[in-house]
Amino acid sequence: MKLDKRWLAAGLIVLAIAVPLTVKRFSGKSGTPVDVIVAAEQEVKPSILASGTLAFKVEVNLTAEVTARVRSIAVQEGDTVQEGQLLLRLDPETYNAIIAREEASVRQNRINIDRQRAVVALRKQQYERSQKLATAKLIDQNRLDEDRNQFVVAEADLRSSEEALQRSLAVLSDAREQRSKTEIRAPISGRIVSLPIKAGEVAIPSTASLAGAQLMKIADVSAIQAEVKVDEADVAKITLGQRADVFAAAYPDTALVGKVERIALTPTVEGQGRSYKVTLAIEAPGALQLRSGMSARAIIFLGDGRKQLSVPVEAVVTETPEKNVVKKFVWVDDGGKARKRAITTGLSDDRWEAIDSGIAVTDRVISGPAKTLRRLRDGDTVTERKNKPVNNEEGADGDDE
Repeated sequence: MKLDKRWLAAGLIVLAIAVPLTVKRFSGKSGTPVDVIVAAEQEVKPSILASGTLAFKVEVNLTAEVTARVRSIAVQEGDTVQEGQLLLRLDPETYNAIIAREEASVRQNRINIDRQRAVVALRKQQYERSQKLATAKLIDQNRLDEDRNQFVVAEADLRSSEEALQRSLAVLSDAREQRSKTEIRAPISGRIVSLPIKAGEVAIPSTASLAGAQLMKIADVSAIQAEVKVDEADVAKITLGQRADVFAAAYPDTALVGKVERIALTPTVEGQGRSYKVTLAIEAPGALQLRSGMSARAIIFLGDGRKQLSVPVEAVVTETPEKNVVKKFVWVDDGGKARKRAITTGLSDDRWEAIDSGIAVTDRVISGPAKTLRRLRDGDTVTERKNKPVNNEEGADGDDE
């Protein structure tokens, strides 16, 4: 009786194993379950992430060209000004005194010229008279030579006085130019975005960050741009005209459409790192309150946005048969058989990798599971999974045994 039960149990176990295998075999689903995607053209958008700040496209820092005390300020921060408008006055008294002194010098030189002209006229008459007397043998040659020399010296003194007058006029013009610089006028039309100087303070001609060096800043607020830093490893991938999405700190969910306008030729060194400043022109809606100096991040798209033959990035498998040699390939479902296809790739983004050669449109590319891709052999029988798990890694761990 015990023997019969053992045989019965063994028979049930055999049936439990044999029946599913038989059903699976005759149902045509004995291959390795895989995920399959049909190769097609996709928009590949590789990108570089960079950070920086916003800046008005045209900003002018006004500094003093002469040293003087600020007498009055005609504008306030935030005011809109027009090109040529008077903004600030410096005390001109020092330059008024210089102008008065140089005007006196000019008058004195003109008087000297008048006197020298009279002397020249007198020496000329004496020389002409001496020439007549020498012809009549009434004076000797020495007297004639002396009168001629006095005439030549008088003419030289006149030219010297005329040059002195020109010098005085140049100094006077320079003094007037210096005094004109005590009136600071707007070089462009725009808004006063910074006004650090106050009336009574001393303005100094300097570009350093010293008190009194900067008078004010004017910006054309109608156009704004982003100035971002791109790592030296990525800057070679950027070209003029590439599209970018810029996100200002005040509007983190609003993408401002921009494009690459300038790429710096020299790097900015910060510690051990090097980066290059890339300027992005932005098309900003007027409703947004964007300001210069506002933090921003940018996504710079490297491709041209056109559709290319692409496959999911997880479908591309790499191998290194030799040192410093990397080969890429994909597995293709060819009538239920896995076939290895060598490929060459182009640009890629987080989802798609462009294929330059190796496969064609409508090829059935095996995209997963990842563990299955690593274990496939050319010619293996495969079958497409109908219910693909949401998490590919979970499917890879549990479905390829």
